Amino acid sequence: MKKVLIFSNGEQIGDGILKLPIIYQLKDRFPNYEIHWMTDTIYTEYNQRLKKFTLNHIDKIWEKAKLSPFFWNKISKAYNLNHEEFDIIIDTQKAVLRTIALKRLKAKIFISSTANWLFSNLKPKEIRKGRKFYIKSIFEMLDLVSEFKNNKEFALDIPQSLIETLKKLFDPSKKYIGIAPGSHEVRKIWPIHKYLEVAKFYEKKGFTIVFFLGPEEQNLRKSIVYMLDKPLFPEEEIKNYSGIEVVMASTYYLDIAITNDSGTGQMLSTNMCPLLKICGPVSAIKFTNDQFTNIDFIASQSFGGDDINLITTNAVINEIDKILDG
Repeated sequence: MKKVLIFSNGEQIGDGILKLPIIYQLKDRFPNYEIHWMTDTIYTEYNQRLKKFTLNHIDKIWEKAKLSPFFWNKISKAYNLNHEEFDIIIDTQKAVLRTIALKRLKAKIFISSTANWLFSNLKPKEIRKGRKFYIKSIFEMLDLVSEFKNNKEFALDIPQSLIETLKKLFDPSKKYIGIAPGSHEVRKIWPIHKYLEVAKFYEKKGFTIVFFLGPEEQNLRKSIVYMLDKPLFPEEEIKNYSGIEVVMASTYYLDIAITNDSGTGQMLSTNMCPLLKICGPVSAIKFTNDQFTNIDFIASQSFGGDDINLITTNAVINEIDKILDG
């Protein structure tokens, strides 16, 4: 069988989620190929916490291959790659030495945008100068050797067993709003009292409020339970799946989710429910994949500055109403 290899320098959780539309296109783009994914020095979440979402889309993962650009060394410190042959190799990173190392693998077609496409067998007709969102660059490389004929919007491939588990927690006759109020950066956190004001407003309108709390937000639980009638905490209820799996799959049941610019916000970016990102000093829009059509933003710059506290509760409620009515 033919083989195509996608090479990266690894995927952490946010990066891995952003690349999921790429992963989900590969079988359609290369229907008669084995799909191989390789990282150089860093692990990939496709072999870790995102594995259940990519299992049916990648045939083999070569993790931490540690390729060498020097001919006197083995191609890889981790695997015997000297006799491996690929029909197509697509290099999604741009470090010259890594690209040179990758070129040591046998391939009929090698595609890379490194050094202005210097090493690539195929190039776009128009090479645009200036930086572009790296996900778009990967699609550009894929388009050189394949077509994507499926026009359906991206949708997360949730394991059936997890769907069955979530059905016991979410009632299809009810309405749900998800809230992820945390972030590793304090300047990106919209105040919890404002989140609770929004939550109380929609609870009175018949919504059940679903909270996703990371380890750093567990201290908020007491205030949430005090302020709201029956908030849901799916990660506490479902123990036989990882928190990431629960957060991502829960979006299937949410009418909308609101979040700061955060790791959990990335997990909620599954395209299965509308997502409103509340942004302060850094606009999260530049990290958004065009394949995710259900993401909206409200930014502090619209209120006169970089301080996320400038964003009012009423403004967020108005934005949610517009999204729900749309």
